[in-house]
Amino acid sequence: MSHSPASWKSRHPVLFKNLILLALVAIAEVLLLSNNARLDTAAWRATRWFMGDQQPYSWADVKLNAKTHPNAPWWRTTPPPLHSSVYHHSENFWRILRDIGEPEEVLFICLLLIVYDPAGFKSAGMLLGSVLGAGAVSEVFKCVFGRLRPIGPMANGHLNTGHNIWVLFRGFHTQHDLSFPSGHACAAFAMAAAMTYLSPKGRWLWLTLAWLTAFSRVVMQAHFYSDIIMGATIGWFAGFAVTMWLGERMGVEQRHWPVATAD
Repeated sequence: MSHSPASWKSRHPVLFKNLILLALVAIAEVLLLSNNARLDTAAWRATRWFMGDQQPYSWADVKLNAKTHPNAPWWRTTPPPLHSSVYHHSENFWRILRDIGEPEEVLFICLLLIVYDPAGFKSAGMLLGSVLGAGAVSEVFKCVFGRLRPIGPMANGHLNTGHNIWVLFRGFHTQHDLSFPSGHACAAFAMAAAMTYLSPKGRWLWLTLAWLTAFSRVVMQAHFYSDIIMGATIGWFAGFAVTMWLGERMGVEQRHWPVATAD
């Protein structure tokens, strides 16, 4: 009795899932960045409108804008629900999440792995390598694309308030005010990739923390949504590739859950 050959999808299920994920990311980025990033900037402004500025709004100015500038954008004239106090009531929460992507927190997690993980220093080295490898890719993107942060000074001396501005190759001169991709999102997802390799039972916890860290960068007005999506993608795929490469050479096998690997 002859059997039909297995489909490419069934022979390479992990690679197939990752290709689907990359396709979804590509679609999301195209939608956000097309038409001069109209959807991206609108989503950022809507988040800012609902969550609130890091500095409290002047409601007198909002009401004045509504009267004197009836054709002004809705986010300048419409008082949001909860009076944009969401951020101010949860600021510490978002700052803690942001700090997950900071170098100090990466080193702290490495220390925890040294103490508690069976592979000790090897596991810590894999996580650190994941973050550094993904971070290097992220830095190249940032240097080349040169997208300005949604809040920050522009070349003409005015303050950028959510405009989509790209200055190609600017990052090779200075990049402290560049946003694409998000370095915090990249670091958080690189750590999530390494932790998923080392501790797959907690994979949904690692991914949830990574997404919250990424979202905190939009809430705190440092990044657009396309920035954190690209940072997350680089962090996850580059981070997992580096983790697997180091794991093979250090003798630390992936622990029983097939994710984001190349066949």
